[in-house]
Amino acid sequence: MTKTRLAIIFSFILLLALPLGVEAFAVKTGDSVYVPEGETIEGNLYSAAANITVDGTVKGDVICAGQSININGKVEGDVICAGQSINAKGEVGGNIRVAGNSINLGGKIARNVNAFGASIILDKNAEIGWSLLFAGATAEIRGKVGGDLYGAGPKVTIAGEVGKDVRIKLNDRIRAEKKGISYENKGELLSVSDEAKIGGNLTYTGSNEAVISDKASVGGEVKHNLPKIEKGGGNRFVGWFWGKLYAVFAALVIGLVLISLWRKQILELTDKMIERVGASIGWGIVVMFLAPIIAILLLFTVIGIPLALLLLGIWIIALFIGKILAGIMIGRAVLGRLWKKKKDSLIWAMIVGIVICWFIFSVPFVGWILGLIAVWWGLGGIWLAFKKA
Repeated sequence: MTKTRLAIIFSFILLLALPLGVEAFAVKTGDSVYVPEGETIEGNLYSAAANITVDGTVKGDVICAGQSININGKVEGDVICAGQSINAKGEVGGNIRVAGNSINLGGKIARNVNAFGASIILDKNAEIGWSLLFAGATAEIRGKVGGDLYGAGPKVTIAGEVGKDVRIKLNDRIRAEKKGISYENKGELLSVSDEAKIGGNLTYTGSNEAVISDKASVGGEVKHNLPKIEKGGGNRFVGWFWGKLYAVFAALVIGLVLISLWRKQILELTDKMIERVGASIGWGIVVMFLAPIIAILLLFTVIGIPLALLLLGIWIIALFIGKILAGIMIGRAVLGRLWKKKKDSLIWAMIVGIVICWFIFSVPFVGWILGLIAVWWGLGGIWLAFKKA
């Protein structure tokens, strides 16, 4: 792998991933990426840029990261993106899985939507074929959801149509006092407006009563659950859980890009990591501690500053990728024992390995040590691949 390729890989850091649906793909990077109306991309589109706009057609998935992301055309597969502002007004034949500061969905989505952000809006023109799962500071559901609606956030407005059940968790803040427990009411509120139509049950959890219009239609029961009284830590656990979930999906996305671009090289690299365990971990330790020292020394020379910055950037990228490569290697080892037919299926190896490893890395006390060893192992594997090249 060259330094340029590693830089490209790192630019694809984002939230969520699925196995490849097609073999073909296109990679577009730069300050601005534009797929004009009338242009068709045969396969997946991988993109990293400040501004990304898709007005044309993508036959596969759109996997992207950027500051401003606009999907106005047609995507036959999934949209898997992370960015500051995400607007999807076009037609999506699969799922939408996005994370960002501002998320605005206004098109037709055939399957599910998973959205995580500060502001989430499903406008009145939006149609989701299956279910919607969201978590955000504010959420407005004004379009149509064919299946269930699941969400979490302090302020949620439902002014559209939901075909089945609605389950909402309001982010109530609970604090423990020396003499009993009291609620900190921060204005959490669920609003169900006149235009709302809910085909099934409406169940919400929060310290405040929802504001439900008399004109709203709820086909099933309305149930209000009070938050469980916990002596602190409840919201921290929820935050920890979502953080870990996001980390797993981000790792899956990067792994997906790696596999898409360099399947053969990853097979050879992970084989070498298994065959030369000691050498891989040993070289990983050396590279991890020696590279920043060299970079710092280069910073003291005027001519060496650009090289020092480049070295530090590549070092950080390699640390992150090394952990993912270790996960893929573990996944291949597990599949080799339990499902030999899929041993060389890197998609399955990636999913199994990353999920197992990231779960183990979350174990208190020993998890961070095992995670560090995984970084060394993968980093050493990358170094051995460089030496061979």
